[in-house]
Amino acid sequence: DGGRTIYYDKDPDRLDDFDADGGTASELETELQAANDAEAEELIAYARGLDVDDLDGDLDVTEARDWIFGDALHSRPLPINYGTTGGFSDPGNPAIYLAVATNDGLLRMIRNTTTGGADTGEEVWAFIPRAGMAAQKILRANTPSVKHPYTVDGAPVAFIQDVNQDGSIVESDGDLVYLYVGMRRGGKNYYAFDVTDPESPELMWTIDKSGDFAELGYTFSNPRVGLVQTPSGPVAAVMFAGGYDTNKDTRGVEGTDDTEGNAMYVVNAETGDLIWKARGGSTSSGNVFEHPDLVDSIPSTLSVADTDGDGITDRMVVGDTGGNIWRADIQGSDVANWKLTLLASVGRHSAGASGIATDRRFFHRPDLVPSKDGNGLFDAVVVGSGNRADPLDKGGVTENFTYMIKDRHTAAGSGVDTGLDHADFGDVTSNCLQTGGPCSVDLDDGWRLQLEEPGEKVLATPLTLTGKIFFTSYLPQSGVGATACAPGEGAGRLYAVSLQDAKSVINYDSSDDDPNNPDEPNSKSDRHAELRSMGITAEVVSVPPNKILRPDLQIDNVDATKRWRT
Repeated sequence: DGGRTIYYDKDPDRLDDFDADGGTASELETELQAANDAEAEELIAYARGLDVDDLDGDLDVTEARDWIFGDALHSRPLPINYGTTGGFSDPGNPAIYLAVATNDGLLRMIRNTTTGGADTGEEVWAFIPRAGMAAQKILRANTPSVKHPYTVDGAPVAFIQDVNQDGSIVESDGDLVYLYVGMRRGGKNYYAFDVTDPESPELMWTIDKSGDFAELGYTFSNPRVGLVQTPSGPVAAVMFAGGYDTNKDTRGVEGTDDTEGNAMYVVNAETGDLIWKARGGSTSSGNVFEHPDLVDSIPSTLSVADTDGDGITDRMVVGDTGGNIWRADIQGSDVANWKLTLLASVGRHSAGASGIATDRRFFHRPDLVPSKDGNGLFDAVVVGSGNRADPLDKGGVTENFTYMIKDRHTAAGSGVDTGLDHADFGDVTSNCLQTGGPCSVDLDDGWRLQLEEPGEKVLATPLTLTGKIFFTSYLPQSGVGATACAPGEGAGRLYAVSLQDAKSVINYDSSDDDPNNPDEPNSKSDRHAELRSMGITAEVVSVPPNKILRPDLQIDNVDATKRWRT
């Protein structure tokens, strides 16, 4: 069968009923959009990787197709290290498995090596959710005029509990590995798996757009995992935002209020039961908090934090597609006291906003950075605006910014609606604080840095290391530097600026160096470097202790203090 075992939604043995020996597939005909049992069985065989249409012309329809791996468009592969599980040796040859979702409708688990240390890359199992089964007929037909479907396009995340911290996952020790994934534009579902045994998965629960989760949009928001406090003690939880409303796909006009996705959820990691949620509205009750200004969908992954160092998650921060930045305080065991507050409004709801130019949207997780200045402590929220659903600005060009917002209410549970908007953040675009000259910039509430190239936008999460912010931007109309002679995929930039005032912190432009200090950044152009890769840019990755990996796979040294676990 192409070396593949596929587990259908509820019952891992279900496929045994639909083999080539005359079984019936009537229960799945609707999901597969098959005309009859025979077509349903062929579509199941196609999903399993069989060459049911004899594409190679050898008259054998029981062999595997030449290529049976779909596109992992937005799904970042997740490696999980199981240590000495299953006869593997550690550290010489640990049991490493990779989970990845692909747009042929499968969540896959891939083994890295054999127990003997040889490379294998074998797919040990795959899962097809019912919500994505209809895509199999489209994929099999492969009609040129039909768009390639999205199916399971979310990035998987894991909750790992290694009780004795020996680096190996052993079920008898009480160790656990749970895997979570959403469908992104492929659907409005989340799935949870027990993969403590990486080669024998169990589906734990499914969340869809119903009941406690009626506000769900398309599940763009990658889950975050952690512990939250409850009356019965700390509980493992999964946290995610409401997702994306395709209402925001409309181009050529300023965005409008959404009917789904304007929510945030905290659920039990083992059962999928709702612990708490926030949504739009004006009447809060029990474990449901309502805020009247929550009217825009939230496709972004949440930034979650334990701000008081007790090992329990107590805060979530996120931006929405209306340009708002939200803070959720989930501190204490009484969920009735958990709350959502509006930290800032810098998009279409901001004072003076008008039209597409100010319709700023957030699609990616902000960075939350504890810091301080002359006025005291603050938690910096660093986030960049950019419409991921319209990267080429087919609906009009928006003036996008990167923001550093100072949240002065640093204590757990102390969030308030601040009333801050776009104009409250000091404009540091000119970099006059570094270059000198006439300059008056109020940084009490934070700063804003405009992305000045035509259509320039932030489409990735920023990274902050020892007071230095690294973020990338996408330039859809650019053809400069290494990309000048390339196809029109757009270019990217890497920015490196100071957390406190957005000054240049790396000398990226050596053409204007001061002869007396040739290695010191001294100008606005020192803030950024052109990336060598084309297309939409990914985020910067930290490589401890003092390096970063850029999206173009170049490695930069960073003047950073070494960090030690304490």
